[in-house]
Parts: sequence; C-alpha cells; structure tokens
Amino acid sequence: MSDQPERRDFDPRFERLLSMIAELQEEASLAELKKMLEEGVDPKALLDCFMEGMRRIGVEFEKGNYFIAALIMAGEIMRSAVELLSPHLAVQDMGQDEGTIILGTIQGDIHDLGKNLFALLLRCNGFEIVDLGVDVSAEEFLRKAEEIKPDVIGISCVLTTSVQNLKEAVSLLKEKLPDSQPAIVIGGTCLDERMANYVGSALWARDAAAGLKICQKIIKEHA
Repeated sequence: MSDQPERRDFDPRFERLLSMIAELQEEASLAELKKMLEEGVDPKALLDCFMEGMRRIGVEFEKGNYFIAALIMAGEIMRSAVELLSPHLAVQDMGQDEGTIILGTIQGDIHDLGKNLFALLLRCNGFEIVDLGVDVSAEEFLRKAEEIKPDVIGISCVLTTSVQNLKEAVSLLKEKLPDSQPAIVIGGTCLDERMANYVGSALWARDAAAGLKICQKIIKEHA
C-alpha cells in the first residue's frame, strides 16, 4: 500500500513477513508476528503489513493464480493477526476522539472480517465505534442512528445477494434522518462504482484502509 510506514523500506523483517503472508504461510506468518511484537515493532506497521499481504493475495486471485480456498485461508490468517494485534493497538494513546461511527453488516450477510478490521483501524485512529454486528436490518441502523446521532453510518456488504437489502437501508436512512443526517459509507468486496450508484451511496470503499480515509475526510470537512 502506498501509505505503509517508511520503516518497512529499511527493515528486512517486514519483507520476510510480507512474503509469508502472500504465500499463505499461516503458522510461519503468525509466529513471525508474535516475535516482532515481542521485539517491540510498531503494531500499526505490522497491521499495515498484513493488509498489504491481503491486497497481494487478492491480486493473485484476480490473475487466476489463487482460488477460493486461498481467500478463505487468507481470511483466517487475517483474523488471527487482528486478534493478536488488537490488545497492542488498544493500549496505545489514540488521542482525541475523532467522531462516532455506527458499523454493521447488512441484513442477509453474516461476514464480519472486513467490518471488524475496519472497526479496528477506526479505533486506532481515534474514532468511537458502535458495532451492531452482522445481519443488521435497515430499521436497526435507523433506530441506532436516531438514538446516538453518529457522524457516520458504515454498512458492510460482501454478498451480492444482499445488495438489495443494502439499497433499501440506504434509501430508508436518507428518507428518515434529518437534513443534518450522518454520512453513509458502504463497504465490501462486492462493491464497485456501478454497484454504489445502484445502491445510492456516493461514499463507498472496497477495503478497510480506503474506508478509513473516507471517514477521516468526512470528519475533517465537518470540523
């Protein structure tokens, strides 16, 4: 990723770890992660490394070099890495609260890896997160938004079969919330510009890193 920490360029351990991740070496990559944490390596830099590994795996999948089984394995590697990194990231001084974000995976979809990673990145950058979980109805998003008045509502959708539910949720939120409504950001691997236009959301991201940048821009513009 273009915004990876510069220290990676000068530390061969990152390149070794990145190769392990991209080659789906689950045990080796997690063991290396634990070792680097024990050596005092920046947890945020390690998280960036794993995200770059996931990106490379996705590229190989698109080229036809990896198949569905590889994506499933990659998801498990990322899930384990996030579990190991979360405590280290949580204890860091995150600074001033950047805003409140409601997150959830849309009704009909129970995928949570991308959502959980997004939540982790947001917390690490000072956002307060209200996570509604998975299989969340449009009505539940609306109820919670009216209750806590967040700055952003983030809705995840991985399954194309749930896109219609996503469209209905975006429509309901735009209709029922006041003019000062929170920004609605949709995210998920099934999304592209055409799909986002269909759903009715101008703000969309295919991965957690892109979603973070969108949320930071929203808060900055409304500061």
